[in-house]
Amino acid sequence: MTIDRALGIPAETAHDNAILRQRFIALKKQFPWVYGIFVANLMGLHFTVIPEQFGGYDPTIFFLAFIGARAIYWLRNGNRRIEDSKIQRELRASFFVTLLVCATFCAWVMTLYGYRADTRPMAAVMFSCLTSIGACYGLSSFPASARAAILILNLPMAALLIVSGDPIQVGAGLCLILLSLLILRMLTVQDRAFLRLVSSRYDIEEQRTRAIAAETVALAEQERVGVIAHSDQLTGLANRRGFLRAIESDQYNNVGRAVAILDLDGFKPINDTFGHPTGDQLLLQVGERLSTVFAPTDLVARLGGDEFAILFETQSADQAFEMVQRAVALVSVPYELGGRKMMVSACGGLSFRDSSQDLTEVMREADIALYTAKGMGRGVVESFSLAMRQDIQRRTAIEQALRQPGTVNDVELAFQPIFHLETLELRAFEALARWKHSELGWISPAEFIPITEQLNVIEQLTETLLGKAAEVALQWPASIRLSFNLSPVELCTDGYAARVLRIIREAGLSPQRLQVEVTETALFSDFKTARKNLAQLSQAGARIALDDFGAGYSSINYLREINFDTVKLDGSLVSSVHSAHSGLPLLRGVLALCKAMGQQCIAEHIETEAQLMLLRQLGCRYGQGFGMAEPVSAERSKEIAQSKIIALEDFATALRAS
Repeated sequence: MTIDRALGIPAETAHDNAILRQRFIALKKQFPWVYGIFVANLMGLHFTVIPEQFGGYDPTIFFLAFIGARAIYWLRNGNRRIEDSKIQRELRASFFVTLLVCATFCAWVMTLYGYRADTRPMAAVMFSCLTSIGACYGLSSFPASARAAILILNLPMAALLIVSGDPIQVGAGLCLILLSLLILRMLTVQDRAFLRLVSSRYDIEEQRTRAIAAETVALAEQERVGVIAHSDQLTGLANRRGFLRAIESDQYNNVGRAVAILDLDGFKPINDTFGHPTGDQLLLQVGERLSTVFAPTDLVARLGGDEFAILFETQSADQAFEMVQRAVALVSVPYELGGRKMMVSACGGLSFRDSSQDLTEVMREADIALYTAKGMGRGVVESFSLAMRQDIQRRTAIEQALRQPGTVNDVELAFQPIFHLETLELRAFEALARWKHSELGWISPAEFIPITEQLNVIEQLTETLLGKAAEVALQWPASIRLSFNLSPVELCTDGYAARVLRIIREAGLSPQRLQVEVTETALFSDFKTARKNLAQLSQAGARIALDDFGAGYSSINYLREINFDTVKLDGSLVSSVHSAHSGLPLLRGVLALCKAMGQQCIAEHIETEAQLMLLRQLGCRYGQGFGMAEPVSAERSKEIAQSKIIALEDFATALRAS
């Protein structure tokens, strides 16, 4: 290793190996020139310098044989790629070969110089110098060998010339020393430039290698991230992003495709009761079952939560419907999880693509079909229909209309009276939104109110309608209240109560004359914020009414947690008392429950005299309905408020007779 460092050929790092290889490549190219120069000078020395009477041994044959052997070696191995580990050994061998050849040649020249049988010693020196210069040129890429050639061939010759005493030879010897020093300096400068060039190339190659490696790693990471980004980590199926990416790709862009969206029923209670690990296992098994129904070339995805989607190939809409029904039936088969048998069901929405229709639109249609299916019960599969498309078009038109500036000002109010059922005395008016569009005609609040919430224009609509209603209420007697429905979205927003109070106070209406109606759905999303807003309204004097009580999964806990002033019974409880076997017991039970909780009740949808009489007998205090009084305009509400009478006198007659 010490010798290698001295020769300038260490091989300790990759950078060293790169330099060694470049030295070796350059050296291989120059070897023919080195040998050619050496042979030329050897022959010149042989034929011009050696006197005829020289009786010693002539090594010319030895030199030619050695050079021939080396030439054959390089012809055989020069074009082969040598491993880095062997290059150092080759360079080291080349150095010692240079030493041997140059030393032998120098000794031969000195022998001829000392043989003074004639006047030709200077010719021997000349051939020696030419050989050294040629060898130095050929070996310049390997400075150690080049320096060895200069020093071995020139310095002894210079010494012989200087010690000769002849002024001409002394001068020639000194010039030869200066020439050798100059050549040695040029070798050093050239080698530094060579090293800089090789190092620069090495650095560039290293950077290129690192860049390629980094690019390879980045591409692999990008692919891995892409797989993760487009896959559901739980089930291994495609996720929503992956599904949307697939339907936009050319792979599935052909006729005969269908999109189905499935939503599980009963998953949330299992997930909440038995924990997320059990819920995850259930979702995993659902995904596995769906994958068995459809072909491997189809795409099954978990869109999120308990919602799955399938993009599959089918020959007809009927076949697609049968496949989705089979998938829904398979999902409904009981599951074994943690030693327990669990059951879920599913609803499915389906849309079949039989033209060049965009698959994104097909997916939207399937989602609408799913919405319809969920409204029809569990285990239902619905295919998208033209009627659903018309609903979409109408909804889109309503959205566009609501986006127009000033549209909320076109929404008017109607007022439906609320009466005391014992005395038929008017106690309040419920403000009802009414919107007649110039092109769409009458639009039900059930249609446009949810859209205003989604478009974030509900706040503007509420302020406008509440302000209008308060101004109308100011023209009623002080004993008559204004009942106003609050948006579930706004009720769960911080500061909403303060906005309501500000609006009615700016209109000049006292909070004591306001009754706000809230549904159970308004309490689901953020019960804490909703209760806070209702408490602030109640403290200001407003009455709080729980609307649509008994319509669905009514929670008695709400009656305990929030101090409602009134409970409004859902109209279905009243309308079903004479048509359903359990209608009357259910109505009686709900009224008894409210009475036990200390809640006053308002019955909705009173349409007949029989319903009115029954509600009086069951102790329901207040009521409203088309049978008592239809919603009226603001002007008509003033007249009714002043007279406090009901238009249908038959009710009053029947009550007096009772």
